[in-house]
Amino acid sequence: MDKRGDKRMFILIVVFVFLTIFVESINLILQLKGRKLTKFFGKNSFTIHMIITGSFWIITFFLFIIFQFEEHPLFHSNSLLRYIGLILMISGIPMALYAFKLMGLKRSLCLNFFEDNVPIIKNPLYNYIKNPEDYGLWMTLIGFALYTGSVYNLIIAVEFIVVMIPHIILESIPLKQ
Repeated sequence: MDKRGDKRMFILIVVFVFLTIFVESINLILQLKGRKLTKFFGKNSFTIHMIITGSFWIITFFLFIIFQFEEHPLFHSNSLLRYIGLILMISGIPMALYAFKLMGLKRSLCLNFFEDNVPIIKNPLYNYIKNPEDYGLWMTLIGFALYTGSVYNLIIAVEFIVVMIPHIILESIPLKQ
């Protein structure tokens, strides 16, 4: 792929990262406002939303993987930063996966986040880290960007974190009540 194709692929990934988080956040906003998704989309609304959100995550993931085979401009070539990136990835992946296992698929996709019968997770990990699934993913993305030294990967990681901050704020509202 030529340089223009690389930039188009990069822009496509940036758009899909935003859309993926946006779709999840819309669900949170609707639930937070006390509106059920069923009011808008019928009794299969959670299934529809899960398919849409899952599809966005899968597309974003595969675009990101394919993009790694392209040439990227570098923001560093320091071996120490590469090792720090590797440590962040090795730490972030198990943290995110463990939190995902604790929360389950529906809760990780925020499909039942504000329901009354959803228990608060009392695992000791949550005593130290408020959102281990998100922070583990962030550590992995930043670690990967440091490891590869890619400007593109760094921008994608930063965008993901910036877009996720309002999402996390929405998630924490019911916990404060």
